[in-house]
Amino acid sequence: MPDDKLDSIIPPVRFRFDGCEVTIYEVSKISIMNKYTWYHINLDIEWRGKKSQRFPLDAKNWDDFLKKLLVETTKFKWFQLCGVTP
Repeated sequence: MPDDKLDSIIPPVRFRFDGCEVTIYEVSKISIMNKYTWYHINLDIEWRGKKSQRFPLDAKNWDDFLKKLLVETTKFKWFQLCGVTP
C-alpha cells in the first residue's frame, strides 16, 4: 500500500496473504483529540477451504496491520492443523 493509512480502503477487499485469503469487510478510523489515531478492521481468513468467523483487528497503520494479520493467520493455521475449530 503506497500510503500508510488504512482509510483509503473501500471494503469489501479480498487479497492473498501468507497462503490465506483475507477479506476486509469494514475499516473504521478512530481518533482521540486528533492525537491518537488507529483503525478498527473487521475481517475473516480462509485457508484450505476453512473459513474463520469475522473478527476485529486494531492497527495504527498498514505495517502494524500486516504484522498483526501475520500472527492471526499463523494462529488460524495452527488451529486447523490441530483439529480445533475456532
